[in-house]
Amino acid sequence: RKMAHPTPTSQVDILIGQLTYGSHVQIHTKIGYFVGTVDCVDVKAGLVALEMENKRIAFISLHNIDGGVRVLNKGTRSAPKMKMSIDIKTVQERERQALEQRRQEASKIGVGVSAHAQAIFNRLYKLFPDSTRWDGKTIVIMETTRIGPPYNAGSCVGGSEEQLERVRKMVDKWKP
Repeated sequence: RKMAHPTPTSQVDILIGQLTYGSHVQIHTKIGYFVGTVDCVDVKAGLVALEMENKRIAFISLHNIDGGVRVLNKGTRSAPKMKMSIDIKTVQERERQALEQRRQEASKIGVGVSAHAQAIFNRLYKLFPDSTRWDGKTIVIMETTRIGPPYNAGSCVGGSEEQLERVRKMVDKWKP
């Protein structure tokens, strides 16, 4: 029966002990040797990240190390600590913005209206995004023109003659 990894687990454990962060090492593998500074050891992945002299990173499988590890200079740097800094005010502002956006989206949905009424509202909203809103079951455009049930040209009221005629033509064009 073949082993999944050629390097016994106890040997990997010994290697990991030698591969401390910041140590300058020479690692002998099946394809040659690598010299660099240990940047990271990922035990689960079975990899060591070695920063080479040319600042490139080499990823070496722990299971391909066959000549061992020679520590040239023990690391004096401690591993960098991940700082988890959460700015509560930023989180609260993002939450406020997200809630406001959801409220605005919800305000575009008519409650208890037909699909036809919602379709008319959506089309008018695209044309007049800053001045189209629901007032109960009535669509209000530019605060002056209103369209109520049954949402046809005859149910348009208010606004100037020109404005009213324009809205009536649009609504008439969008018959179900």
